[in-house]
Amino acid sequence: NIGAEYNLASSDNVWTGKIMLLKSFSPGKNDNSFTNAAFLQYFSRHWTVGFQQEYVGKQYSAEVGYVPRNNYIKLNPYVNYLFFPKKRGTVLSHGPKFNRTYYYNSSLKKTDYENLFLYIFNLRNQSIFDVWVANSYTKLLQPFDPTNSNKDSLGAGTEHRWKAFGIEFFSKPQRLLTYNISSRFGGYYAGGNRYNVTADIGYRFQPYVGITLSTTYNDIHLPAPWNNTRFWLIGPRVDVTFTNKLFLTTFVQYNNQQKNINLNTRFQWRYRPASDIFLVYTDNY
Repeated sequence: NIGAEYNLASSDNVWTGKIMLLKSFSPGKNDNSFTNAAFLQYFSRHWTVGFQQEYVGKQYSAEVGYVPRNNYIKLNPYVNYLFFPKKRGTVLSHGPKFNRTYYYNSSLKKTDYENLFLYIFNLRNQSIFDVWVANSYTKLLQPFDPTNSNKDSLGAGTEHRWKAFGIEFFSKPQRLLTYNISSRFGGYYAGGNRYNVTADIGYRFQPYVGITLSTTYNDIHLPAPWNNTRFWLIGPRVDVTFTNKLFLTTFVQYNNQQKNINLNTRFQWRYRPASDIFLVYTDNY
């Protein structure tokens, strides 16, 4: 791969941006093997306005797996406005945000889109609360099992549309006890419905130990042969800081969709700045 990248940041950070162009060289894959992306954002006290663009050629290859999809164009404009209450209270600022994401193939035919509208409340204690609504569309590029359970697949070329709404809350990150919760209610593939709740709770025993529990629950309602499917994903994690050079992280995840339990333990020795040795043990069953 060979390419160039330009980063923009004005002296007051009102304008930020980035543009890049890359070309890959692979045996037999040198036609349409470019990728480019661009980003530009304006940020002020009340306004945040931005635009992101991506293009990945049909034969572009990153060789290391960082480009999971080829032959697409992505356009993503967004705008956010904040109101600041005159009276001091719980809410520091609040306002709407509108985000549009569109995907096209190289022939400029639309394959996916999502229109997302949020109303965000930034609380004075640095917690964040928001509510959102969205409508989505996707045209499947290949057969797809919407439950990933080997029951059946929706055909390539089929089109799917749905609407959804949700609520999110993120607690103050500096507290010893932190918690986040998000929910999603609405449509899904094949005219079905999907209900999702994700929750994270963590506690820090300063300055040595941090414990986190992450859970995700999905309740999917589809026509036959999928019918109703429920999935749990549960993952406790423990981080231990012995010194400023020795660290231990242990992560366990239970995934009943894949009927899998994954254990990962990593011991890290930072023997000098930016130089680490890791000893890792992983077990899947």
